[in-house]
Amino acid sequence: MTRKLALSVLVALAAVVWSACGSRGTVENTGAADEPAELVIYGGAGNTEEEFNSRWGDYIRKQFPNYTLKYIRNEKGKTLPELIAAGQPIDIIFDSIGGTPSNLIENGFQYDITDLAKKHGVDLNRFEPTFLDSIRQLGGLYGLPVNGGGLVVYYNKDIFDKFGVPYPKDGMSWDELLELSKRVTRSEAGKQYAGFATSVVHPMRMNPLSLDVVDRKTLTAAVDNEKWKQMLQTVYIQPVVQDTAYRQLFTQRKGGLWTDDFVKEQTLAMFMMNFGLQFANKEFETMNWDMVAIPTFKDKPGVGTQPYPNFFYITASSKNKDAAMRVLKYATSDEHELIESKKGNIPVLKSEEIKKVFGQDTIFKGKNMKNAVYYNKFAPPHAKTIYDDKVSGPLEAQLKRVIYGEIDLNTAFRTAVEEANKAIEEMKAKQK
Repeated sequence: MTRKLALSVLVALAAVVWSACGSRGTVENTGAADEPAELVIYGGAGNTEEEFNSRWGDYIRKQFPNYTLKYIRNEKGKTLPELIAAGQPIDIIFDSIGGTPSNLIENGFQYDITDLAKKHGVDLNRFEPTFLDSIRQLGGLYGLPVNGGGLVVYYNKDIFDKFGVPYPKDGMSWDELLELSKRVTRSEAGKQYAGFATSVVHPMRMNPLSLDVVDRKTLTAAVDNEKWKQMLQTVYIQPVVQDTAYRQLFTQRKGGLWTDDFVKEQTLAMFMMNFGLQFANKEFETMNWDMVAIPTFKDKPGVGTQPYPNFFYITASSKNKDAAMRVLKYATSDEHELIESKKGNIPVLKSEEIKKVFGQDTIFKGKNMKNAVYYNKFAPPHAKTIYDDKVSGPLEAQLKRVIYGEIDLNTAFRTAVEEANKAIEEMKAKQK
């Protein structure tokens, strides 16, 4: 083999190796990445700058020392409409899939990054497909997910021990959970304990039946049907109304039971909420608790929550799209996703190696976190719209009235749909 031919072979082999590394999410180190760039990142989810830096900012600065990052948190005086009015450039928006319609779409920031991702060698096949599907349902691949989310059931072991009732378990049906809830809904020493609670909005956003909240063709509320009634009757109404004392407590308080009832008062035995509650409340460090996968419906065996990921979105107005894409590629690399997984943030990649270390660097590493998240399959994401939140508010208000005994279920849905459609029309009028 001549020296020239040997050199050609080595160059070709290097190209193959480099391509393979890119497919595993290895961060590129091209000359262009060394060029200075200023990137403004908007925290639509409301995370503090310290939180953002500890998870991404410090790592990004180390990876790209010539990049200058500015982080702006979503708070009073710094909402997106206010920043837009002030002429503030924004390159990347960090937000949950639930906040995306109002922050990204309504403000016209959406930009399909499919071609940009291909240009930078991002292998989309590495991602959990339902996470990518959740954003594509809004019209395009506007960003990449950086951590997952979804519903789990938290439970207080002390309450179950007090009443001699077995703990919840992965793989339960809703009938089994309702029976458990009934058994731990009791009054003891003047204190009323409640078995199970959740909100309305969270099961709507992540419903296991993949039901649409708004019809994308007619842009009207799509909830007045038997499937929606069955689901919300089961997860929201039935746990309360099957026990007279719980129903009285709910009515007296004019609303549901929430995080404080679970972590501070510790009078709520089971609480269905988005994964991550344990990292946001110090009480979990001393509570005797654990978590399980959400129950499943008979007609959807093995299917649990819809995914609820957080994304980095590149804005349509960004002047630094290539630099922003390098940041997204790094944030979703195997290297950084491994760090995220160890910290207990749900990884967005299919890699079993990355899932295997989930939560191992947290004080909760002995909890049932991995099974709670992965025991069931993720439900396919429903088609979201910017009007979804106009439906959940009226529906929750009317379902409370059902629990109070003021109206029946059919009336609640009919009234909620009328109110929601009016709110949608008002929102449409403001957009003109």
